[in-house]
Amino acid sequence: MSQRSQNLEVGNHILSIYNNREAKFNEIFDFLKIGLLQNEVAMMITEELTKEEIIKKMNANLSDKNIEEMINNGDFIIKSTSEWYFQGGVPRIQRTKALWAELLNRLAKRGKKGLRVVGDVSAFFKYGLQKQLIEYELSFEQKFDFPLTAICTYNKADLDKFFTAEELGEIKKNHNPVWE
Repeated sequence: MSQRSQNLEVGNHILSIYNNREAKFNEIFDFLKIGLLQNEVAMMITEELTKEEIIKKMNANLSDKNIEEMINNGDFIIKSTSEWYFQGGVPRIQRTKALWAELLNRLAKRGKKGLRVVGDVSAFFKYGLQKQLIEYELSFEQKFDFPLTAICTYNKADLDKFFTAEELGEIKKNHNPVWE
């Protein structure tokens, strides 16, 4: 299990930069597993893996749990990046923040400790929405003051291609910790 994932606090807003897909997904599945074992709801937002691939990987990581049942119970949520961030075709910061608030309220009513999220942002680059991504990231603080622990996952190749050093520096300021 990833040492970095074990040393997090509720509220951490993590920026994680990966050179390869395997390392990225190994670490984030560990991160989600830890949350599920701590009575948090886990949420995976990505377009890099299908729902079936995510379920298969989670089943391998949590062999003593029924992932399908966890999904049906709302303990493990899988969304595509487009579903969560681009409803109506474009990202809207206030709408997405309202979705977070609504989800956290529902989880609190169910007695859940919090929400552990992986937000894979590669689709923002795929659809040419890097400016909207910067605006979204800069709308949050380094640490959330609500029970959300999130990893924003970036592919290094996307950062190198689409962001200036200054833009990346601004995004890093709004995350803690930053994993490179």
